[in-house]
Amino acid sequence: MPLFSVIIPLYNKENYVQQTIESVLQQTFADFELIVVNDSSTDKSVDIVSKISDPRIQIIQNPNNAGLSTTRNHGISKASGKIITLLDADDLWLPTFLETIKNLYETFPEASLYGTDYIEKYTEQEILEPKKNISIALKGTSFVVSDFFDANMFQPIFSQSNLAFKKEICVESVIFNPQITFAEDIDFYIKYGSKYKVAYHYEALAEVRFDVPNQMSKHSIASKTLPDLDRYESIAKDNISLKKYLDLYRYIFASLYLLENAIPQRNAMLQHIDYANLTFKQRLLLKSPRFVLLLLKKIKGFLLKRNVRVTSF
Repeated sequence: MPLFSVIIPLYNKENYVQQTIESVLQQTFADFELIVVNDSSTDKSVDIVSKISDPRIQIIQNPNNAGLSTTRNHGISKASGKIITLLDADDLWLPTFLETIKNLYETFPEASLYGTDYIEKYTEQEILEPKKNISIALKGTSFVVSDFFDANMFQPIFSQSNLAFKKEICVESVIFNPQITFAEDIDFYIKYGSKYKVAYHYEALAEVRFDVPNQMSKHSIASKTLPDLDRYESIAKDNISLKKYLDLYRYIFASLYLLENAIPQRNAMLQHIDYANLTFKQRLLLKSPRFVLLLLKKIKGFLLKRNVRVTSF
């Protein structure tokens, strides 16, 4: 039984998947199995993976195109490792990622989720390390996150490509909700971040790419199914940080809806928000007309090309 099961969902990533898999095979810690779950790709992705010779790689197939959540669930169901690690087919790990997760696993037995910092790559020239709500003095160190939702109030402290968790917490067959077609990671973080402790290494050991065509994050959300944030309100009554986290994403989703002029969805998203949990800038932007958000989006894109990230945090 390997220590790690690495799950890579694959759908039409022929230009990226080989580099992604090579970043796994080049890990300094080698006790892993690599499960590539093909979600009915229509390009040459599977052919490329099939030509990579390594006994740790196995390819499994979805019978039809089922989406990201179902694909991840399928891979997890086939995993034999003690620790599940997720990696999207267009992202990369630095060579010491798995070794670092192993160290977290051994050093913090009270934790069940693990992660590291990451960088965001927009183009070869636009590479940023997002600001986290964690003291910069902790850079380069490992620790158990004292308040998971508070730590995620600026930017997520990890992405789905540098997240790991104990297989033993997968007591349900559905880990990722297949009904959610946008921001399924947020639902996962709320569900498991409210139950289990998180061990973290504050060093960027993954590269998350935003320069990939046809990414979900670039698609319209008006026709997508988003996480039902209201269903977590009951447990948020006893968790102030979780309530603030829920309201943060109500703000984010409502802003995205407004950009697409999806006013009914925007209004529904704001129905249970506590505006006191937002910053002044966020409250101001929620009251702004659509043309202001569109203008700010253009300005943000312009500055991003100069490696300057502007947020409302």
